[in-house]
Amino acid sequence: MPDTPDAGPSSLVGGGIAAPVVYFETVSAFGVGAGIGRMTLEMEIYEPTEPGAPSRTRRRVVAHLRGPLPAFDALRSAINQIEAMLTPPAGERPN
Repeated sequence: MPDTPDAGPSSLVGGGIAAPVVYFETVSAFGVGAGIGRMTLEMEIYEPTEPGAPSRTRRRVVAHLRGPLPAFDALRSAINQIEAMLTPPAGERPN
């Protein structure tokens, strides 16, 4: 009897709970080489100072995003969909 194909990929993805959350505020560098897209993600952090003095801020790299170009196409698609969510239908309030 021949093997029957699976009904399709599972809707569950392993590692979702343990995966890190990457917060960033800017992409400070990007490029492509040998079919691999590259981005450097940064955020601003606040450093404590002497009591009563204003805190200092500096930029910090939080991640280096690397991947094949089709992965960046998927990222672009997700960003486009996020932007579409911000545009309310006529007569409705934005999210």
